[in-house]
Amino acid sequence: MSEQAPEQKRTLPPIVIVGIILAALCGISLYIRIALPYDQIFVNDGVWFRETDAYYYIRHIENLVHNFPRFNAFDPYMLFPGGGGGITRPFFAWFIAGIVRLISLGPPTQHTIEVVGAYMPAILGTLTLIPVYFIGKELFNRWVGVISAALVVILPGEFLHRSLLGFTDHHVAEALFSAVCILFVIMAIKRAREREISFGHLLSRDWSTITKPLVYTLLAGIFLGIYLLTWTGGLLFIFIIFAYLVIQFIVDHLRHKSSDYLCIVGTPLFLIAFLMLLPVLGEGSRETVYRVALPVAIVVPIVLSIISRLMAGRALKPVYYPLTLLGLVVIGLVIFRAINPSLFQSMLGQFSIFVPGGAWLTVLEMQHLTPRIAWANFTTSFFISFISFVMLIYLTIKERGAVKILFLVWGIIMLMAVLGQRRFGYYYAVNAALLTGYFSWKMLDLAGLRKLLTKSKEVVGAVKKFKKREKKTREKAKPKTYMQPRGVWARVIVVGIVIFFVVFFWNIVPIKHNVVSDTWSFGFANTTEERQFSGLTLALGRTPNYIMNEGWYSSCLELKEISPEPFGDPEFYYELYPPRDEFEYPGTAYGVMSWWDYGYFIMQIAHRIPNANPGQAGAVNAGKFLTAQNESSANELADKLGSKYVMIDYAMPITKFHAMPEWAGGNLSEFYEVYYQQMQDGNLASGVLYYPAYYQSIVARLYNFDGKAVVPVESLVITYSEEVSPGGMSYKLITNGWNFATYEEAEAYVGNQTSGNYRIVGTSPFVSPVPLEELNSYEFVYSSGDTTSATTVKVFEYLGSGQS
Repeated sequence: MSEQAPEQKRTLPPIVIVGIILAALCGISLYIRIALPYDQIFVNDGVWFRETDAYYYIRHIENLVHNFPRFNAFDPYMLFPGGGGGITRPFFAWFIAGIVRLISLGPPTQHTIEVVGAYMPAILGTLTLIPVYFIGKELFNRWVGVISAALVVILPGEFLHRSLLGFTDHHVAEALFSAVCILFVIMAIKRAREREISFGHLLSRDWSTITKPLVYTLLAGIFLGIYLLTWTGGLLFIFIIFAYLVIQFIVDHLRHKSSDYLCIVGTPLFLIAFLMLLPVLGEGSRETVYRVALPVAIVVPIVLSIISRLMAGRALKPVYYPLTLLGLVVIGLVIFRAINPSLFQSMLGQFSIFVPGGAWLTVLEMQHLTPRIAWANFTTSFFISFISFVMLIYLTIKERGAVKILFLVWGIIMLMAVLGQRRFGYYYAVNAALLTGYFSWKMLDLAGLRKLLTKSKEVVGAVKKFKKREKKTREKAKPKTYMQPRGVWARVIVVGIVIFFVVFFWNIVPIKHNVVSDTWSFGFANTTEERQFSGLTLALGRTPNYIMNEGWYSSCLELKEISPEPFGDPEFYYELYPPRDEFEYPGTAYGVMSWWDYGYFIMQIAHRIPNANPGQAGAVNAGKFLTAQNESSANELADKLGSKYVMIDYAMPITKFHAMPEWAGGNLSEFYEVYYQQMQDGNLASGVLYYPAYYQSIVARLYNFDGKAVVPVESLVITYSEEVSPGGMSYKLITNGWNFATYEEAEAYVGNQTSGNYRIVGTSPFVSPVPLEELNSYEFVYSSGDTTSATTVKVFEYLGSGQS
């Protein structure tokens, strides 16, 4: 009787294991993005969105739902006077409006629209891990894809924040569609290069060879088109793919390789995207840039391929190819500049995303990336990515892989973008995750994980062979050396633990910084002195919705009730409007003055027209109005802009004031500065001292003092010296101070001084050291709370310059 073979253990195929892991990661992602911030978004039977631009999108999604699929390219509610652009890239709004109409049994309600809009970022953010996995798999292996997908789920910062419940903006859609586009470009290039497709395969209709590369090219073109239909700044990815193609053409020519496949992939890709975008291209310099850039991107691969073939056919030295291309580029740019200098400058201006400056740097998302901001966005992944870049450059040179060159070009350009503007962190999160995933796998591979996985397959194969050898004894058939030494397992486990703590731990554990004691610790920020620095809780369940609060929500609803309809009919808000040059505002239309951050609140919640909006339209005038030093100059601007109401919240004279002089063309130092004072223990203490110009500004007079007359109880005069710290920083050190019973006495004292630095200052924004006259042209009509409450919003009606 023969011995029976040992029963083979059933193991799940790797694809099933990966599927289970990805499904679990999707569940975790949805929990993080929906469950944790849920109570911040769904408040009092309403929806409080996480971001100002979300109100812009909800306004246009509402309009789309009423007029589907037609949309407004001009919107009179966007800005007064003059109106503003509507939707120029409609796909994101189309997508949500289409889902709303699909799921609505009857006429869609505003609440349904807002709920669907609120959930969409979390869903799209979760879907992003799918292309991330497949990019990792295509470039390296499935386990790099799994690690990278897991990182995308938990990386804090811009990507997480913009993919949260209620962040209804196109940013997360950009990240998703661009990642899918790059995935299909990688797949198209990889399959085309493996099969060495050429124009001959196309002419002979060798479908077995060209079908897959062409299908992936078609999909890449479609998703590039969707991406361009989602964001007006989509030229960024046109540039990335175009730059890669040029580099790869040069590399292939220098290596005496055929570059036909690059033309076969590149030209159709750009052509499909251009045809998708063409119907919605409007007027303006940026749209003209698209009309030029995409045709150039379509034609250039053909030209590069022809030049390569001609030079190869004539046996010219390969080095002449890049030199020829450089010469053609220089000649082309010179001719282009001579023919159309304005368009030339406009195209160069598109690269300003890498180096923003001036007043734009007062916009938080456009500030440069500092090491501290980099940590808050990516934790260790940002720094690991630099190591991975070096490793990949070496690997790419060694393997001569085309798709890895694409990955490097994509990653390096996105790194440049995020260094210029922190907002591009939601793009670079994908690159950082993939780079860190590759690094993590390489460390595990060096520890022996690949050998363990390979040996496990050998064991399974050996057992299968054993079962077929029934006539042989167990001793002969039994695999003898398929188990790895325990030392390899131990090494892999140790490296795995290290990777967990280096790569994943810092994205999970919350870290807080006490700004008073300048100390760091683990845990949640629970006091005003503590600031959440990293971890999943950043901007989630433990922190409030810093965009919308009860003050703004109730104030906008109140304004809607107490103010007249600007167009007479409330249903006008949902209509389709004629083009800008055909639209005329009725005499009943008016504007609402506020800082530009809040323009979309006023538009969407109150259905009124702001004088400035988060597109920074009207920001200069808003800055001039709010920092105006007297009532007459403020009234002059209000008359010019057609303002009828003014809305001011606590942040405008306190935490947002610094940006107003910048936009108005002034200097913050005219209004307040930081001073230092020597303490008894020898240390320096710092504090803000406010100048008379601050208290005389319209924003302070309206919010801090309700537009009423103010007679100061006392006025403080200080004298100070200009000092320089050991680190080279100049600062102002208070040397003495005097309190005067009246402003006139303080002013006279300063005027009598013949030397030294003397200033009349205030120590609190709510206690003026200078007398203020009553603002007769502005009537206080509503306040959502106490003046010193951080959520209070006040509404004033402008009565006209004749009242002053």
